[in-house]
Amino acid sequence: MNWIINYAWAILWAVIMMILLLLPPDDLPSGNFFEGFDKLVHTGSFYLLTTLVLFGRVIDTKRRATKWRTFTIAFITATVFAFGTEGAQMYFTNNRQADWWDIFADYVGIGMALFSYLLLYNRRAKYD
Repeated sequence: MNWIINYAWAILWAVIMMILLLLPPDDLPSGNFFEGFDKLVHTGSFYLLTTLVLFGRVIDTKRRATKWRTFTIAFITATVFAFGTEGAQMYFTNNRQADWWDIFADYVGIGMALFSYLLLYNRRAKYD
């Protein structure tokens, strides 16, 4: 039960993303400011989701997990969610359709978050 608290922000963001991705496009404000804005939103959303999953994993393991195990768990979680959102758009909505470029944009955001984690995360502070 404690893991739900540790991953609360990631779970909340995943629910918000799923709601927004499954709303009919007519219910959303028309915010296509330029060509490809949708892909930028996908990239940013999945960057934030992956970062929150990484944060939850670090808190959940009390900084004891290896960097690669945390990396792998976050990658698999974000990948399942990326394909899940596109599958949900394909099967549960009439006005939206699944798009391979959306998956690509999702992976760009996932990759950016994982790359940032590998570069910036230290398991133990050097000044302790």
